[in-house]
Amino acid sequence: MIDIIGAGSLGLLFAGRLSASGTKVRLWTRTLEQARVIASEGITVFDKEGHLVVHVSGDKLKVAPLADWQRLNSQAPARWIMLMTKQGAVEEVLKQIRPVAPMDSDTGIICLQNGIGHIERIRQAWPKAVVHPAVTTEGAKRQGVTSIVHAGSGVTEIGYLEEGKETENNDFKQCVLNRLLAAGFDVCLSKEIENGMYRKLLINAVINPLTAVWRVRNGELLSDPIRIHMMCKLYDEGIQVYEAHGIHWENTWWEQIMNVCRATAENHSSMLADVLAQSMTEVASINGQLVQMADRAGVTAPTHEVLWQLIEGMRLKEG
Repeated sequence: MIDIIGAGSLGLLFAGRLSASGTKVRLWTRTLEQARVIASEGITVFDKEGHLVVHVSGDKLKVAPLADWQRLNSQAPARWIMLMTKQGAVEEVLKQIRPVAPMDSDTGIICLQNGIGHIERIRQAWPKAVVHPAVTTEGAKRQGVTSIVHAGSGVTEIGYLEEGKETENNDFKQCVLNRLLAAGFDVCLSKEIENGMYRKLLINAVINPLTAVWRVRNGELLSDPIRIHMMCKLYDEGIQVYEAHGIHWENTWWEQIMNVCRATAENHSSMLADVLAQSMTEVASINGQLVQMADRAGVTAPTHEVLWQLIEGMRLKEG
């Protein structure tokens, strides 16, 4: 069984496709109401043309609010957890699940958050857990409480453990990797997952805040030279920060950013969706992290800092 914590767009996508392929899934939601609706209606996945890809009825899923974790997990302890909340929710999730975690159990946690910094916090809070950092370019857009559009197929990279942990790696391949592959996901194991995380951080730091400020879809960033110029400024500042820290980067990353805009042209970024909903964004975990890295290295990232402050201020309700 795989426990998926977080029933946002990616959580529903992975839960629906895994369950449809025969994997037992236990899905944990933020609210009781969401759990009740999913248990009643199931999960539906459409492709971007609106065609049905997967429908899993509610009786094929185990769904519960995270508040019930301690009660339910004591009866059937989690072995593999896919943590699919936003980074800002990681601390609250750990508060809920850590008290009943078996002290002698090597629980595996696959972490699919944007930004950086959360892996260290999880490892500090739960030293015995086997943490697998991961990045994904799967695109999903939630249409309602129980349905999502699989807006773009991507690749999911999952961190491979260091040498000498063959047993844990083999267990992971059998219980998680093979099941993700069977569900139709393009998944690979990476011994350089940190590099993948920094690449994804830069992609998000260039695309997401600009779409949030201008309130445009991803593809519209490429429609005007001024917008592309701003993307270049963010990219160049990010590369300067990486070089100051000795972080490896590749010349192909700029073209990858452009390709993401093209491939997800009709998508709203998650940061834009949060701004429109007046919800907390991940800008502090993305652009804010780059600004803090710049400070530590004695360089500057002024465009990232301005966007960080602008977007943080957008969720303040006037009056």
